[in-house]
Amino acid sequence: MISLRNVRKDYQLDNQRIEVLKNINLDLDLGQLTCLLGESGCGKSTLLNIIGGIDSFTEGTYIFDKKDVRHFKEKEWSYFRRKKIGFVFQNFNLISHLSALENIEMSLILEGKSKKDRRKRALELLSIVGMNNRANHLPNQLSGGQKQRIAIARALANDPDIILADEPTGALDSDNSVQIMELLKEIARKGKIVLVVTHSRELIQYADRVIEMRDGEIVNSNNQDSLKEYMQEHSNQKKKNKFPKGKRINWSTTLKLAFRNIRNKKWRNILTAVGASIGIFGIAIIGALGNGINEKISTTVDDNIANASVDAAKGSGELLVNKDYTTLKNLENAKEIYPYNAYSASIRTKDDKKTSVSAESLVPDKYKSIYGKKYIKNGYYPATNKNEIVIPERTAIELFGTAKKAIGEEVAVTAQLMSLDDMYPTEQIEVKISGVLRNESIPLLDTTGLSYSVSEQLMNGIEETKGKSLAYTIIPTSTNKMNDLKKAIESEGFNAQTEGESSSELQNYVTLASVALGLLSAISLVVSSLMIGIVLYVSVVERTREIGILKAIGAFRSDIKRIFVTEGLVIGLLGGIIGTIGAFGVGKIANIIMEDFMNKQNLQLFQYDWTQLLVIILFSSLLGVTASFIPASKASKQTALEALRYE
Repeated sequence: MISLRNVRKDYQLDNQRIEVLKNINLDLDLGQLTCLLGESGCGKSTLLNIIGGIDSFTEGTYIFDKKDVRHFKEKEWSYFRRKKIGFVFQNFNLISHLSALENIEMSLILEGKSKKDRRKRALELLSIVGMNNRANHLPNQLSGGQKQRIAIARALANDPDIILADEPTGALDSDNSVQIMELLKEIARKGKIVLVVTHSRELIQYADRVIEMRDGEIVNSNNQDSLKEYMQEHSNQKKKNKFPKGKRINWSTTLKLAFRNIRNKKWRNILTAVGASIGIFGIAIIGALGNGINEKISTTVDDNIANASVDAAKGSGELLVNKDYTTLKNLENAKEIYPYNAYSASIRTKDDKKTSVSAESLVPDKYKSIYGKKYIKNGYYPATNKNEIVIPERTAIELFGTAKKAIGEEVAVTAQLMSLDDMYPTEQIEVKISGVLRNESIPLLDTTGLSYSVSEQLMNGIEETKGKSLAYTIIPTSTNKMNDLKKAIESEGFNAQTEGESSSELQNYVTLASVALGLLSAISLVVSSLMIGIVLYVSVVERTREIGILKAIGAFRSDIKRIFVTEGLVIGLLGGIIGTIGAFGVGKIANIIMEDFMNKQNLQLFQYDWTQLLVIILFSSLLGVTASFIPASKASKQTALEALRYE
């Protein structure tokens, strides 16, 4: 079954070659319990590891079932360890966070057995080793002898041809040692190769064959019981020349292992996820704010009024004069033209209640339709030649208690022209409130509307602004002529913009601001990704022995990598969920505060799109996966032997 010819193993230490095994010649056959005897350091464990495929040899030939293993690739070694070899280690090497039953099932998982089949097989093995009453116990709840029985059961899981036991009784008392050796003897009687490494001569009474090693060489090999009848009975059995192709760990099992590993260090991983959620929180809350602002802008302007008029102004912000008025009025497609001015104002009632507002001039009432049907909520549009104004509902409630009480009231308006270039004097005028506007008639602003007459008086009452205007509102002869009118305005050196374009531009600014703030939040995402990577790297170091165990029982590199990548995915997903839930909660609270404490009913500035939130969560998961690649690659590239020896 196994034949070693002139096998040699060297280590290179600096410029010195250290010879560990010297010309090993050995045959191992089915049905024998062989004891490999020798003092510590003689090369027993190295020979065992070479036979088990977790260590390589320098020279020689290793034939297993008529196949030269020297030509095996990494996956073939994994198949070999998974299907043909069962390891029993001196220090048990059970995975600490898996129960006894799950430790045994791990070998069956690698073989691709169904949950039902592997559970049945694992329970059978527990019964064979007398541990069926300890199925759900974790390794730290078992004695040394019980752990070793579980390790033997795991080694038998895939019915391998060879059981390799490295000092299986080294950590046990004499009673447990006897029980373990008797169990291994029984396994050999069932047609397995059982090779036991030991330095105890007391245990060789259980062996069918004893091989003694000294200083890297076999110095004695004899048979205590040749078992000729058994060998003759089985000598004609044909063995398959090809190893069955093993399967990778499926995704459901990988997720289960990842969740177990995360739970094992739950507070560290939860804190990591919370840290990762900060950047996600920022992006989600900024996105919600952008959604809310853009929604307010888009709902304020309907399609019917978007192109009902065009505003003309100088790009420098300078005031327009009569010459500009004449130029614009004489354009071919200009029907009417009216000055447009914006003010910073205050309104004072007769009982001295006062509030600050923004204000703008309105076109004459014959063109009031350009503001839309829903512009006036109560009362009527200000008459062109009267000192009348309309105020937002919120302002009406603040000054008079209700919107209806405000209508018809006389107030004093003190206004100052808004300008980026100059500071203009204030002007006061007595006016009557003719109507109440719906809140935020202009996107996000509660703006007071001044009749054409009031605005003219405010401008002409100050010498610096008399006969001038910030801009002009031009009514086209037809909406179909709007593009021609805009081109004509621009050809005269003015800027031209419709209400719809103004809203779109404002939406673009909001979007750009959201992107800019989102990029700032992305910095924290980079830091979060690095944090996930560091935590997983530490986890790789902590679980090096576990990685070695999985590789020793036949796990592929891809299996190991997938486990750690899945852990990164879960941490990133958890961070995304925490971040989006946090952003959702904060946004809802902010909306409530603005409604209840700031008297901003139905403002709802933070609005969430579920598709957007889902994309953010998926993005967070992707970051977790990306951050896990380096530690996952490190884990997968470790050899079984190096990982098992790690302290």
